[in-house]
Amino acid sequence: MKIAKSLLLGVLATAAMGLSSMERMPSSAAGTTVGGTTSTTATMIAQHPGKILAGNCFQCHGTNGKNGPWDSLAGKSASEIYAELKDLQTKTTGDEAIMGVHARSYTDEQLRQIADFFSKVR
Repeated sequence: MKIAKSLLLGVLATAAMGLSSMERMPSSAAGTTVGGTTSTTATMIAQHPGKILAGNCFQCHGTNGKNGPWDSLAGKSASEIYAELKDLQTKTTGDEAIMGVHARSYTDEQLRQIADFFSKVR
């Protein structure tokens, strides 16, 4: 339970930092307004609930799942990423064991949000 509690506290702290930095974001960085709604991929990605959950992935897979030392996750299909994460939940030995630890830390819904987030990053 200590790992889950630590993970939750880390996610909450990351969310709080993200919200405070969004308050300081200049309006020009938010995207273009069309018909009263902001419609840019960058804005959607910045506000996607999976981004906070995926923050743990950025260390190895790069910021937003791009340009990291390991596989790029950006732009892969959500169903493919989700299936890989579900498979990794069963890994307890070998090179994939660390991914098993990470994948087991999330609920199915959280894994779907992470997969959806990475699928939308280009």
